[in-house]
Amino acid sequence: MKILRNKFNLKLTKNSILVIGNFDGLHKGHISILNEAKKLGKKSNLKFGLLTFDPNPKEFFSKDKYFKIISNTEKENLLSKYKLDFLIILKFNNSLRNKNADIFVKEILKRKISPSKIIIGKEFKFGKNRTGTPNLLKSYFNTKIANQKKISGVKISSSQIRKLIQAGKITKANRLLGRSWSVIGNVNSGNKIGRKLGYRTANLFVNNCIQPSRGVYATKLYLNNRSYNGISNFGIAPTFKLKKREVLETHLFSPVKNLYKKKVKIEFFKFIRKEKKFKTKKNLTDQIKKDITTAKKILNNV
Repeated sequence: MKILRNKFNLKLTKNSILVIGNFDGLHKGHISILNEAKKLGKKSNLKFGLLTFDPNPKEFFSKDKYFKIISNTEKENLLSKYKLDFLIILKFNNSLRNKNADIFVKEILKRKISPSKIIIGKEFKFGKNRTGTPNLLKSYFNTKIANQKKISGVKISSSQIRKLIQAGKITKANRLLGRSWSVIGNVNSGNKIGRKLGYRTANLFVNNCIQPSRGVYATKLYLNNRSYNGISNFGIAPTFKLKKREVLETHLFSPVKNLYKKKVKIEFFKFIRKEKKFKTKKNLTDQIKKDITTAKKILNNV
């Protein structure tokens, strides 16, 4: 997959199948659209790719740095698995925000990308004041409104998934995503609380994507394509009153050496309980033992 960051390559994109959208989270609905484009590209012997925006326009207007469901890194990693020929990432700024929809079509889509066919979701809007509609695209291109996947007759939405993650309803969010929600980051040094309690942890700050509800989760840590079962707490460790911001602390059931500063992925499977302040360290360690037993049962069935 060739990634074009705020630039274009006509040799690659001319006469291609082009999907356009924010695709925040890359949920089942998004994947169904990509699969449709891929199938059409294969049938027509044409390249296919995705035009998307960073930041997401809603993220741009809200100024919320924790808006994305997944980080840009995770999004690109996932897209590469679907064997797109190209990914165009346009920087969404005031210049693009104020670009008239007709000008966007003529200057960018026609002149700089020049696809053979465009595929979009039913509610896709673009251009200044979101005046660009599917009908406008149809006046310039062979345009198809994708049949987006539904669950129990209800359309899957990124905003719905975002709310589920923030509420700790990871199992439901995963069902809509079609995979386990995950975060990527570098392991940081912590206050070594876990080590003193007998439960060493790998600590990550959840940056550049949505933050989950504070609490304990059954998780897996991925390093160099290997997975390790574990349990994670996202929060501020209220029992010790040492943290000023939320940290994702992951204890692995089988110890892994030299994780410090390594880039890892933490995959979330199920919410176990809310974060809680304990009266004593013994109360906390007793609860950790129970949480580990619960997490092991969950992970044995995934």
